[in-house]
Amino acid sequence: MYLYKDGGRIQDGVGLLTSILLRYSEVGSVHYWREQHALKFTFMITQHLEVSSLQEILKPALEFFHQLEGQSMRVFDIACRSEENVCVMTVTRDVDSMTQREVGLIVELLKRKYQKKLVYDEMNLPEDEQVFQEEMISHMLSSIQSHDIDKNVVALREEGRVLVFKN
Repeated sequence: MYLYKDGGRIQDGVGLLTSILLRYSEVGSVHYWREQHALKFTFMITQHLEVSSLQEILKPALEFFHQLEGQSMRVFDIACRSEENVCVMTVTRDVDSMTQREVGLIVELLKRKYQKKLVYDEMNLPEDEQVFQEEMISHMLSSIQSHDIDKNVVALREEGRVLVFKN
């Protein structure tokens, strides 16, 4: 982990966002929101959507998931903005109650609901690499749950590469 002059620990945050994009190609970008200690996941779907229809899919599933885990969500929000024939959907979740399994659940629910309308890069990670990235996501989520990152960090996918920015 790198320590910067301003005392910020961001290496695990950068690693977390990178691993999420490597493991889940359906996620267009992921942003660590320092003020809320939350992650914002962005997905693109090639149809107009209402936020209420997305809420109906994700909210009950995630509430049930957290009930089984014995936790509650502090931050849960879904936003949607349409640009031409594409809906850019953002799911915001607090880091403290988030797990790697929940990230996988969100992605899987959206894949099943929107099938061919979900925009993503085809990436064929070998199964052992998928397991490794899932382990890294779990480890780094645990790390930033106990140590806040003092910078906002965003990772996005562009032409098969993952780009990370901090501010």
